[in-house]
Amino acid sequence: MNKKFNIIKISGFKGLVIFVFAIGCLIAGFLTFPGWVCMHIWNFFADYFSQMPVMNLFHGMLLWAIIALSFYALNKGDLLISFGTAAPVQRNDERIREIIRQINENNMRIMNKEKFSSNENTSSAEKTEDDVLNNKM
Repeated sequence: MNKKFNIIKISGFKGLVIFVFAIGCLIAGFLTFPGWVCMHIWNFFADYFSQMPVMNLFHGMLLWAIIALSFYALNKGDLLISFGTAAPVQRNDERIREIIRQINENNMRIMNKEKFSSNENTSSAEKTEDDVLNNKM
């Protein structure tokens, strides 16, 4: 079994540039653009009220972060996003047991094949040594 997993592999300057670009796009899409929208909405209403400060982009991003984190904290799991079927899949214990049994059988077959091939390799090596000794006599 291969225990070496490469989830993200960044090799060379090109890989680093692509990684920085991807992080920049994520920041722009999930933080900067909504912050820009919040800034413009705030500044639109600030023109109609006296004594209301005007925001810059940094303040808009902070306002967006406050809105997003408040929504996340107060949501309590009511508005979940789900991909796939609308109805939850019913749990079928018999099917799960059958799948586990098949996996165990496949593992046993693989282990038996490995044992057989290792026994075959050692026995063939022993045979060749015996043949060499018999030919010398």
